[in-house]
Amino acid sequence: MAGSLLARDASLLQSHELFRLPIIGLFATIGYPFFYLVWTDLIPQPYENLTLRLIEAAISLPWLFYRYLPKKAKAFFPIYFFASLPLLLPFFFHFMMLKNEWSAAWAMSSMAALFILILVVYDWRLICLITLIGFAMAYAAVLAIDGYVSYTYFQPEYVPTYLFALIGGIIANHRKQIAYQSRISLLQSLSGSIAHEMRNPLSSITNAMSSLQAILPNKPHNRDMAEKFDLSYAGLINIHDVIEESSVAIRRGNKIIDSILASLQDGSLDNRNFKRHSAKNLIRTAINSYGYSSAQDRKLVHEKTLVNFEFFGDKDLFVYVLFNLLKNALYYKERADFRIEISTKTGSAFNYMTIRDYGPGIPASKKERIFDRFYTYGKTGGNGLGLSFCKRVLQALGGNIHCNSVEGHWTEFVIKLPAYDSKTVTDLKKGILKNKRILIVDDQISNRLLLTKYLTEWSCQFDEAENGKQAIEMAARNRYDLIFMDFEMPELNGDSAIASLRSARNLEPSAAVHYLQVPVIGITALPRPEALARSAECGMNDVLSKPVRRPDIVRIFERYFFSESSLISLDQQEAISGSRILLVDDNETNRKFMAMILEYYGCSTGQAENGKAAIELLEQQDFDIILMDMEMPVMNGMVAAREIRTGKHFSRFTNFAAIPIIALTGNTDADSIRRSRDAGMNQHLGKPVFKEELISTITIWLKTNINGNIARIVVPDENPMTPDPVIFEKKLASEKILDRSILNSLLETGGSALLDSILKLYMADTAGIIEKLRAAAATGNMKSYDMLIHTLKGSSGSCGANRMYVLARHINDFSRSGTWPENKEWLAVLQETYDATCAAFSRLLDENAS
Repeated sequence: MAGSLLARDASLLQSHELFRLPIIGLFATIGYPFFYLVWTDLIPQPYENLTLRLIEAAISLPWLFYRYLPKKAKAFFPIYFFASLPLLLPFFFHFMMLKNEWSAAWAMSSMAALFILILVVYDWRLICLITLIGFAMAYAAVLAIDGYVSYTYFQPEYVPTYLFALIGGIIANHRKQIAYQSRISLLQSLSGSIAHEMRNPLSSITNAMSSLQAILPNKPHNRDMAEKFDLSYAGLINIHDVIEESSVAIRRGNKIIDSILASLQDGSLDNRNFKRHSAKNLIRTAINSYGYSSAQDRKLVHEKTLVNFEFFGDKDLFVYVLFNLLKNALYYKERADFRIEISTKTGSAFNYMTIRDYGPGIPASKKERIFDRFYTYGKTGGNGLGLSFCKRVLQALGGNIHCNSVEGHWTEFVIKLPAYDSKTVTDLKKGILKNKRILIVDDQISNRLLLTKYLTEWSCQFDEAENGKQAIEMAARNRYDLIFMDFEMPELNGDSAIASLRSARNLEPSAAVHYLQVPVIGITALPRPEALARSAECGMNDVLSKPVRRPDIVRIFERYFFSESSLISLDQQEAISGSRILLVDDNETNRKFMAMILEYYGCSTGQAENGKAAIELLEQQDFDIILMDMEMPVMNGMVAAREIRTGKHFSRFTNFAAIPIIALTGNTDADSIRRSRDAGMNQHLGKPVFKEELISTITIWLKTNINGNIARIVVPDENPMTPDPVIFEKKLASEKILDRSILNSLLETGGSALLDSILKLYMADTAGIIEKLRAAAATGNMKSYDMLIHTLKGSSGSCGANRMYVLARHINDFSRSGTWPENKEWLAVLQETYDATCAAFSRLLDENAS
């Protein structure tokens, strides 16, 4: 028994306690001689022995220098450990206690030695055995030296106190060991789970590589260098499809690992990628992309009845759930008449998906336990994490999963998902949107008030800006997920502001990468064709007509937050085309992969296998940007970046201080990012790097590195046609004073209180605007006139002042072209229209009040 215990604790020693050995060795080597002075000079004791203390210190030296022992010596150290342990602790302290005739000081010291022994040795039986051996050796030594053992200071209380310390210490250490073993088991299960779940994406990638080899012509030999190889249109399409599917598989594998880690740490699943999905499409994706062992396995899976429905969730995690259920079912594929049937059905509040296999079934007593973490039933080799994680994923989607089974016949798992238009999904969306930050840019407070009301209903965070200049300053400080931008504002209009954001002008590069993709929604009272033309010119994604309504906001959220879309835009492709990029990575496959992507977008690439080779290549050729791996032999990325920035290796290459260097690494922690920046790198991308992120990052850095400037984007001058004044006056008289649909929308949004505050604010502001317009007309201040009439146009349209809006827009056509209206009485007409509008608003407010 002792041998097995020693072997067990020796393995624990090697795996867990090695870091403690030098500390204990240091304490013993210094402590034994030092306490000789304590017990002889400071607190004198009847008996002391310097020789014995020096021997004990010598015995502890291998503990102190364990890390520096030769490899062969380390192999024998566990034997030395258990041979020296009784001498260092129980023998010495019990010997000194007996020689000092059970004095209180040495009784306490012996108890301290017991605690150290308990910390070092795990098994309670070994602790008892070593303690007993040490005490017996000490007793025998004292008896041999003195011929007797004295109990002069012995107290009966020592015995229960010592036993209490021994038993209590063993219990505490046992609990610690159980916790340690649990962590080991958890890590083993985790590693097994991750390894298992990575087989599907790796299998998909392996199959993809085989597909590519089948599509491409045979690998040419050196003698074929001058020969051309043809690739059909269909073959080219297939290659792109294979690459895209492989990227999806890699992304899914990374996401599954992150999610499993979060699950094991009891963290919440990341819901940032929850989107609207088709159940039928994802079922077929899972069936067709699962890594079957053979073609026969695929034939066992049947789509029974697939009634389509939409649900809200993460595509990759949901496919993983289906993969897991398929994997569990296929374990029993050797049974006669085995098959898997997948079906769906819809309901009012929930929809359902059923995966039934005709395997051995599950006993009723086990149907709920199979969803417990680390519990498996009916098969070997599992880790008990799959179904537990599936349940966690589906509950995060607002749904659930349960098991039905008839033992000996079949088992089915029923997935329950909330309907897309249900309150459950709405609440999920609000949970996501509360972490979104939105910028509202409009010079009209009434327009901003309306938008903030809608965004508050969806729990969004928002900031407000009054013009384009202020918006750019705020965007440089913060990261907004969506921008609502008015077109025409004082100081800087909306399309010029967005053109500046999209072009990365005066933005820190990481912010520029961000704003290259952020959706921008134009809000305007301009005619839609004109608004769409201007939005396309500056880089807006969508246009909403004023006043913005609640369904417009829902549509924008659906399109830009909850639907999947491509991230690489045409202007990005054009920006990087023709650029020269140096790829530095010791992994040739990584270099080839990135080179294929970049060359597809029109870049030329150079390749280096380490930092030293990169420096040599920079001296020989010109490059616009460097993609640098961090971990490489010869010279790693960090050292290489520092050397490049010094410029001491170059005589021809002069752009060493400004050339962008992008770090590529699997270490994405804050410390790694800080160290890469300190080394002179400009940005940090985590591996694996996906195409969209790579292209966006390169685009921004190429733009910011062109002579340190970005060409200014100028919105073309607008030359509106001047309408016939007579025709216009007739049209104005026929216009309704108020637009009831807009007013009803305001009333529906915020009730009477909101409507009352907006209309009163409008009437007060408009009175001031008209007075300022009179002053501008009297002094000929064209700039002030244009700004004021634009403001009036926007506020009138948003508040439902229809006739006032039509008139203000007519006058604005003149102001934009730098002229005054042909009708010299335009101010009187404006005042008359304003008075009529105020009267109509007052009647409306009285109606609502009554």
